[in-house]
Amino acid sequence: MSRTTRQIVLAARPQGVPQTADFRIEDAPLAEPGEGEVLVRNLWLSVDPYMRIAMGEEGSLHGTVPLGDPISGGAVGEVIASRAEALPKGSFVMSRAHGWREAYVVPAADLVPVDPATGPVQRHLGLYGLTGITAWGGVRGVLDPQPGETVFVNAAAGAVGSVAVQLAKAAGARVIASAGSAEKGAWLTGALGADQFIDYREEDVAARLAEIAPSGLDAAFDNVGGNQLEILLDAMAPRGRIALCGAIARYDGAYRAGPANLFAAIEKHVSLTGFNAGFYFDRAGEIISEFAALERAGKLVVAETVAHGLDAMPGAFIDLLAGRSRGKMLVKL
Repeated sequence: MSRTTRQIVLAARPQGVPQTADFRIEDAPLAEPGEGEVLVRNLWLSVDPYMRIAMGEEGSLHGTVPLGDPISGGAVGEVIASRAEALPKGSFVMSRAHGWREAYVVPAADLVPVDPATGPVQRHLGLYGLTGITAWGGVRGVLDPQPGETVFVNAAAGAVGSVAVQLAKAAGARVIASAGSAEKGAWLTGALGADQFIDYREEDVAARLAEIAPSGLDAAFDNVGGNQLEILLDAMAPRGRIALCGAIARYDGAYRAGPANLFAAIEKHVSLTGFNAGFYFDRAGEIISEFAALERAGKLVVAETVAHGLDAMPGAFIDLLAGRSRGKMLVKL
């Protein structure tokens, strides 16, 4: 029996901010699973800013998406046909490479089993997946905030930032959160417990940090890079720590230069540590169990912005990069 699936391919390399015309939906043949393979129907697609890098000419650490090829990304789905004993029909699985499509066939060994008893299956694209592990790695693994320290988090209303804020608060730190609207600020200081908020669109971030943290920042979780990183270097206290998680400011090519004031790190003995979730995959089970327990106890707020249908994926991606989301951005199929 012949099957087809719909998938989104890269139609053109984005020039600056991505446009819907940069993407195209195509039908693609779907083979029957061979020995050791499974057919998966995606239920949830992850929308992530790092995919913007892979769409450019330079690509990312994991390569460049060729023009006309389907776009990669995370997804959670259900096995609807199986020739693999380890993943029978009805199993839930997570893939880090088969998002942006409705269905696919792969070796079962390429997938991560998902236990629905842990919590909603889409959490494995957010809190229990790369998002949560990244936040945990930056806060616990890199910054290790101590009670009473002042911690700054930018892009704080996003998927990673919102978890980082809560982990820093749980450690007893004073948290200053930055995002791009008053509505997000109310959520961050209300539901998530941040102590202060800075609206980077409406306020002078450097001036506000000097006002509310005159002794400097002990730690900072940087998702943005660009001029935001320059501001942080000037705002750090002696022996401060910066966790370099992302560089949203440069994903569309708008800000390519490195920090002009990097010498501030030398003068103040500030450490800048780059990291990604991969450094903490060996602790994923422990991290997921911790998050699940915190969520069940009502001690961790999980926010999701959900779009519906494969056709909504390009728009959801563009909205994410523009800051028009709160928490984890997902597409439900």
